[in-house]
Order: sequence, then structure tokens, then C-alpha cells
Amino acid sequence: MVEVTSKSKYMDLLNEYPLLKTDLVKRNHKFKFLVTPMGKISLWEANLEEVSQHAEMSVGETVSLFSELINSY
Repeated sequence: MVEVTSKSKYMDLLNEYPLLKTDLVKRNHKFKFLVTPMGKISLWEANLEEVSQHAEMSVGETVSLFSELINSY
């Protein structure tokens, strides 16, 4: 089990948990951009704090969403 924080790297989590790609989009359509090739390139080194800005969610909401999904796998 991985601890998810605002400093967790977005691409590390996607690589470790591939189902996140589809499950995030199901929960918030703003994540659709983040799983496109352009989104992956622009957010290659991004942490969840930066991702939350693109998804128009608070950092706490983003961390909670990632934690909830990861814990369900």
C-alpha cells in the first residue's frame, strides 16, 4: 500500500496503478486531459498538488480521491 500525499508524483501513481487512468475520468471529467499524451508530457514530473490545479479540485480532494481509488485496488 502506498501513502498518497500532495507531493506524490502523478506519473509514478499512474504507472503503479494503471486503473487510475480510467477511474479518475469516471470520477471527474477534468482528468480526461491528464491521461492524454499531451497531458502526460506536460505533467510528467507533476505532483498531486499541481495535478489538483489542472483538475480544478482542492489539493485535499485530489489526495483523498487518489487514496480512495488506490485503496480499492
